[in-house]
Amino acid sequence: MSLPSAKHDALFRLLISDPRRAEAILRDHLPAGIVNRLDPDHPPEHLEGTAIDGEGQSSQADAIFRVRLAGGGDARVYILLEHKSGIDARTPLQLMRYMLRLWQADLDDSASGDGKLTPILPVVFYHGRGPWTPPLSIQEMIRAPEGLEHPARDFGRYSLVDLGEISPHLMSRNADARAALLAMARAFADTLTEEDEDILVAGIADTEFGRYLLRYVMGQLNLSLDQLTAALARTAPGMQEKQEKEALVGTIAETLLAEGKAVGIAEGKAEGKAETLERQLARRFGPLPRDIAARIAAAEPDRIEAWLDAVLDAPDLATVFAQDRPH
Repeated sequence: MSLPSAKHDALFRLLISDPRRAEAILRDHLPAGIVNRLDPDHPPEHLEGTAIDGEGQSSQADAIFRVRLAGGGDARVYILLEHKSGIDARTPLQLMRYMLRLWQADLDDSASGDGKLTPILPVVFYHGRGPWTPPLSIQEMIRAPEGLEHPARDFGRYSLVDLGEISPHLMSRNADARAALLAMARAFADTLTEEDEDILVAGIADTEFGRYLLRYVMGQLNLSLDQLTAALARTAPGMQEKQEKEALVGTIAETLLAEGKAVGIAEGKAEGKAETLERQLARRFGPLPRDIAARIAAAEPDRIEAWLDAVLDAPDLATVFAQDRPH
C-alpha cells in the first residue's frame, strides 16, 4: 500500500483519532500543571478543526481537544495539537489563526455572553531533520526596535484610551484634535462646562473637519447657538475671527434647522398615513390585534402605502397583510 502525499499528517491524525491514544498523548506531553488538573471522569473531547480563512481556503488544525479540569464547575481548556515534519518559521502565526477561529466560534456559541475566552494551549509535535529553530511565540517573531521591546512584544494586550477619564486639556496638544476628542468624550453627557465649550469652539473652522465638528457639537451635544456665541466671545482672539466663526455657526445652525424640519415633515406624513391605515382597518374589520398595530408602527412608508391600497378591496384583515408572507 502506497502512503498518501501527506503521510506524516495522516499518521499523526490517525494516532490521535482514538480517544484512548489521544488521552495518553495529552497526559504524556502536556505541562505537568495541566496534567495534574485533568478531570479523570471526563475524557478529552475531540473537536472538528477545519476552518475557512479570509481568502476562502480551507485549513485544518491537526487536532483540537476540549478537556475538563477537576474541581467541579465548568472549567475547560482547549488543547491545540499541531504536527510538523519540517522547519516552518510561520508556525506561531499558523497556530494563532487556529486560535482566533476557535475563540470566535467559542464566543458565538457561548450562552453566558460574558465575552470571556476559554484558554487554549497549543502544542507542536516535531520530527524533522535537525533541531527546531523557529520561534516559540509570536512575540519572538516581532523585530522590535531597541527600547520598544516590551510594548512591541506584549502581544494580545492593547492600550486603552478612555476619553472619559482624561482631563480635556490633556487630550491632545493639537487644538482641533483636542476639540474632536472632547466632543466624543461628551457625546452622552448631560451637561457641558464653560471650559468644555471653549475647547470645542476652538476646533470650529471653515474646513470640512471644522464644519463637521460643528454639526456634531450642535447635533449630538445639543450645544445651543447662544452657548456657542458666548464661547466665541470668550475665546476668539480677534474680532475678524470671531465674526467669521459666528457666521459659520449661523450657517450650520440654519442648515440643521432646515434638515430637522424636512425630517419632521417626512415623519409627520408617515405618521399620518399610519393613522389613516389603522382607522380604515378598524372601520372595516373591527379593533386591530396588537401584533397588527405593532407591524404598522414599525413599517416603512412604502409598506404602509401598499397596505392602504390593499385595504380597499381586501375581504378580510389577513388578506391586507398577505403580501408580506414568504412565497
